[in-house]
Amino acid sequence: MAYRTDGTLINRRRMQASTCVSTTTVHDLLFEDDCTLNIVTEDMQRSMDLFAAGCADYGLTISTAKTVVMHQPPPSAEYNAPLINVNGAQLKNVETFAYLRSTLSRNTRIDDEVAQRISKASQAFGRLQASVWNRYGIHLNTKLKMYKAVILTTLLYGAETWTV
Repeated sequence: MAYRTDGTLINRRRMQASTCVSTTTVHDLLFEDDCTLNIVTEDMQRSMDLFAAGCADYGLTISTAKTVVMHQPPPSAEYNAPLINVNGAQLKNVETFAYLRSTLSRNTRIDDEVAQRISKASQAFGRLQASVWNRYGIHLNTKLKMYKAVILTTLLYGAETWTV
């Protein structure tokens, strides 16, 4: 995964700065007991072997039942599912998967993630139906604060990372 920062993120005129472009490549994302390896196709098997060896060095085990592969080719490229093995077991190729409560998809569009967010916000709204929304003793201002605190945060979770 590579990301780029340039003048589109800040107002260069106001800050009196010239255009500054930097590119950084992120090879892995680690969180508690989860890991995502971001690798170009040619390096997938080699990187997985190195990761498995590193895990073994520290006494960690990779769960091949929970480990999946998702290849995201450029839109103009043909999709070829990579065959990646860990400790003799072939990993499953998937179209989408959830990572840190966000849905990542092979087609790199956010449609699945937005649908998931709408569904979760709708469920949260429904759970508060009897206890908040249908209660006449609760002021409208309090209901609005509950809506903003629960429903909107559920709906917009991770929205700052979405690309359109």
